[in-house]
Amino acid sequence: MNAEKIYIAIDFKSSTNSVLSYAVWLSQTFECKNLCLFHIMEYTLTPPAYLTPYINKEKKKIEEKLKKLAEQTISYVSNVEIKVVFGRLIESIKEVMKDKIGFAVMGFKTHITRPSTSERILKGLKMPVLIVKEENFTEFNPAAIKIKKILCPVDFSEYSLKALNFAKNIANKWNCELEVLHVVPEQKVRSIIEDQEEREKYINYLKENAKEQLQKINENLRYEVVAGIPSEEIIKKSKEVDLIVIGSKGRSYTEAVIIGSVAEAVIKHSQKPVLLVH
Repeated sequence: MNAEKIYIAIDFKSSTNSVLSYAVWLSQTFECKNLCLFHIMEYTLTPPAYLTPYINKEKKKIEEKLKKLAEQTISYVSNVEIKVVFGRLIESIKEVMKDKIGFAVMGFKTHITRPSTSERILKGLKMPVLIVKEENFTEFNPAAIKIKKILCPVDFSEYSLKALNFAKNIANKWNCELEVLHVVPEQKVRSIIEDQEEREKYINYLKENAKEQLQKINENLRYEVVAGIPSEEIIKKSKEVDLIVIGSKGRSYTEAVIIGSVAEAVIKHSQKPVLLVH
């Protein structure tokens, strides 16, 4: 899987060392030697002209901070560029990543009452994105990242099977364990079939069908098939792993305001890093 560049969203908050460390780990995983560290100076309205000197001064300060971060990564990669973009969030991200094949890496925070910046960025991305949810690193240290077990939820859709290919590549690269999880959506079955006995029969049928499909994909896959609420079962299982690789519907921000209800719930509530594959 080729990646021209890895784009790293930097907000200079406590997660910066973690995000940068995972970005270098990702570059090693997919043998990508080009990084782009970027920061968005967001505005919602066009600022008055008298603020231009202040904005330019702040931009230079941010560029200097990005340069210092870039210096830490140069021994791992061939090329590191920095960008500070002033503008509307989603449009600015598109400007940074236009017409490129690669990955994005970002930290994630959510708010109870409103969409966080992290969530808004995610909904504007079409490339795979590594969402860092680990404890904050006290310093930049890619060697501290040890991925020993990966969880990949599969619902047999095109995007979940694409995520499975990514998960296989990571597992092969780092010689780690890969576990595939399929969750039969029990609540949906309950809404269709009222009779308990018939419902159980149908759930068992769906489980057996899923097992057959997984064996057809690869008879050596290690997998588990359960019934329940997909996001809850994935989050429960994620406590045993170091990385989740999950598929997304890949809709752009202007086409939809969701990335898929299951993927969105996993990203919000799991404590482990998530590689979201569009």
